[in-house]
Parts: sequence; C-alpha cells; structure tokens
Amino acid sequence: MFEALRALVASWFERAVPAEAGEPRWQERSFAELGAEERRRSIREVTLEQLGIAHWSCHTHF
Repeated sequence: MFEALRALVASWFERAVPAEAGEPRWQERSFAELGAEERRRSIREVTLEQLGIAHWSCHTHF
C-alpha cells in the first residue's frame, strides 16, 4: 500500500515539476491551440482535481 502511494506521488511530482524543459504543458498553451484529445484530458484532470479538493475540504469541517 505504501509503495503504491509513493509511486503515485512520484508520478504526480514528475509531471508537475519536469526535470527538463520540454514541450509546453497544456496549461502553458491557449485552449484554442490544443487538440480535441488534449482538451478532453485537461478538462478531465481539472474535474478530478476539483473533486479531490472538495472531498478533502469536507473532512476539515468535522
């Protein structure tokens, strides 16, 4: 269980803070410049992030 959590955090960190500057990430390009698949992926990622924030913020009320 701990190893799976560590792998998820490492994967997220690798995407959030790339070791080398490469192709711009979707956040750094305008929405009009993205392809259809990239738009779907970016919308899904934002939605999942918002759901996670909403879920964990409700725990602070109790």
